[in-house]
This record gives sequence, structure tokens and C-alpha cells, in this order.
Amino acid sequence: METELSPLEKTVIDNIRRIRQEKGISQTRLSIFSGTSASYIGLMETYKNVPKLSTIERIAEALDVPVLKLFCEPNNSIPITSESSRNMNKKQKIREHVKSEILNRLSSDLDDILQIL
Repeated sequence: METELSPLEKTVIDNIRRIRQEKGISQTRLSIFSGTSASYIGLMETYKNVPKLSTIERIAEALDVPVLKLFCEPNNSIPITSESSRNMNKKQKIREHVKSEILNRLSSDLDDILQIL
């Protein structure tokens, strides 16, 4: 079962492929200079592998570009943000707030019970 890539993951992979091709670097050469295998680069460029941050750093170094450039839309210096990432942050904040409220309420109820005992 394949997992769907986020827009940010697709952007990073698309940028790696685009920059590699613009610089005339083969997948094999990129793999050698980034410490991966050529098959890994090929699978990544067809969205079958999602590179870890450490791999993205090595690929950026091999392509001689700043890491941040791989996270930006072409011709834009501002990194994109994934809608799912924003939604996840919102859900996480709500969860933390609810958790805090529940813990406060339980603590208060526990204090009441201990006073009765």
C-alpha cells in the first residue's frame, strides 16, 4: 500500500530532479556524491522513496545548492508549507489545550476527593 506524498515532499523531490537535470548531473553521479545508490535516486524521483532530512542535506551538498532551496517552489525563496502540516499543528494545539483542561479538572476533583477522605 503506497502512502500519498505531501505537497512539501513532492516539492523537495521535484526540485532535486529539476536541479540535477539543469546541472546535467546523472542519477548515478548524484548518488555517488550524496552517498546513496542510483536506484534510490531513481525511486525517489518517481515518488517511491521519500528522502530523510539527512539524505536531503547530502543531496543539496552534492548539487551545490542551499538545503532551503529544495523546500521552495521554483523561482521562490520562501519555503512552502503543507496544508496537512498546518492542520496537524492546529489539531495538536487543540489536543494540548483539551489535555491541559482535563488534567486541571482531574487535579481539582482529586483534591476534593482527598479532602473528603
